[in-house]
Amino acid sequence: MQKYEHICIFIWGGGEKTTRIMNYYGQQGWELVCAQWCWHYFKRPIEKKIML
Repeated sequence: MQKYEHICIFIWGGGEKTTRIMNYYGQQGWELVCAQWCWHYFKRPIEKKIML
């Protein structure tokens, strides 16, 4: 079963600032799950590490 890590980010500002911040998190592998007012909730899969 896939496991995820989560992060909640408070983004206060207009469209251009919000777009820039959300693009940054998207490039880091975060996917937007929900937004309520200025709170943005993201998730991304936890990569399994192979031990040798």
